[in-house]
Amino acid sequence: MSNLAYNIRYTIDDYKQWKGEWELIEGQAVAMAPSPFGPHQAIVSRIVSDLDRSLLECQKECFVYTQLDYIVDEETVLRPDVLVSCQKIKDFAKKAPELIVEVLSPSTAIKDKNIKFSIYEKERVPYYMMVDYKLQKVKVYELHEGKYQKIAEEIDGVMELDFEGCTLYFGIDRWWRVL
Repeated sequence: MSNLAYNIRYTIDDYKQWKGEWELIEGQAVAMAPSPFGPHQAIVSRIVSDLDRSLLECQKECFVYTQLDYIVDEETVLRPDVLVSCQKIKDFAKKAPELIVEVLSPSTAIKDKNIKFSIYEKERVPYYMMVDYKLQKVKVYELHEGKYQKIAEEIDGVMELDFEGCTLYFGIDRWWRVL
């Protein structure tokens, strides 16, 4: 009997049938880590608060979503911690959002820094923010001619981000107080 390894590729139709928390990355099923710990969730909450407050001042109407599936294609479905879309989303994000935020956890950091970074870049997500609460550091990338360029790396203070004709303000000092 042969020891052949089978490489099963899944699609969004399979994904919709699964129980539990999963992401689908290029046809491969990826189990999500258990529910994020308190600091992770508290930081996500503060990011959402900063975004909500900042977006009130924007001329363009944009919306903040957490833990919403982003359907990239038939074989890739991701669930970022936070996304901002300037379109109302009824069920899933089916178009690249304007901003994605991933709060890095020890169990997801490699995936967020490499795999998701590449997918978001390829899908032309204009802004990608990675928040590393262990290092208390925030990195923001902006899409420039199809490639991400780091435009900010902050550890404290108030970070400003020019976004869709307005400025987003992030009170980074406040984020770390929950740790």
